[in-house]
Amino acid sequence: MTATLGILGVGHLASYVVAGLRNARDDRKIILSPRNQQRQQMLVKSYGCEGANSNQEVVDTADILLLCVRPQQLENLLESVKFSPGQLVVSCIAGVPLAQLQRQLRDQIVVRTMPLACAEVGQGAVPVYPSNAQATELLRRLGTLVELNSEAEFELATVAACMNGWMFSYFDHLTHWYQNQGLEPAKARELVLASVNGAVALAIARPERGLGAISDSIATDGTYTKLGLDLLQQRGAFEPWSEACDAVEAALTPTHPSA
Repeated sequence: MTATLGILGVGHLASYVVAGLRNARDDRKIILSPRNQQRQQMLVKSYGCEGANSNQEVVDTADILLLCVRPQQLENLLESVKFSPGQLVVSCIAGVPLAQLQRQLRDQIVVRTMPLACAEVGQGAVPVYPSNAQATELLRRLGTLVELNSEAEFELATVAACMNGWMFSYFDHLTHWYQNQGLEPAKARELVLASVNGAVALAIARPERGLGAISDSIATDGTYTKLGLDLLQQRGAFEPWSEACDAVEAALTPTHPSA
């Protein structure tokens, strides 16, 4: 029998997970906490979930619990409910380490994950730490499962989750360039996304080749590709991406921000 999923905290992340599971034809029972009534009812109507009247009702009914609240809301949530011993709790809370969760959830099995917005369409990385068979069975439906060996590796994966969000602004910037040159918005969007999708597909199809080597094989001397790439490198276009990753990685531990 498929495990019942209970979600505590019904925000954007919970919406990604619910949509991703249903799009993967996972018809398990999903119970939603009541805090965000408008979003809860939208998910109930759109995806066949059940709305609970209290957080404790979610905990009492579910086999697996997904924590989707913000870090500053965690303590109040845990003080308001009582879990069953051995219950699996999967935390989607950025910056809250496993040791802290285990102290607060003494008799539960605790796993960390960080689904991305693209989990809605079953794409993207789904980092998991530590490995757990029941969590794996659930989360593999949301994208490419990446089982990590340490919490340090998991925090790096959280940085990648933020990086995924930055890419949309980059795509938007390129799309507007094409529009400014006279291309209609729909065509500009299609051109940018198809180009990005093609680059990713080629890289995935050539796992034996480094990404830099693929770039070098395309941006050869005398090509327009190298002309543009040289300009980007001269202007330091790539260094700010590393700096942004550094900033998020540094911020995760002391302040526990939300991804």
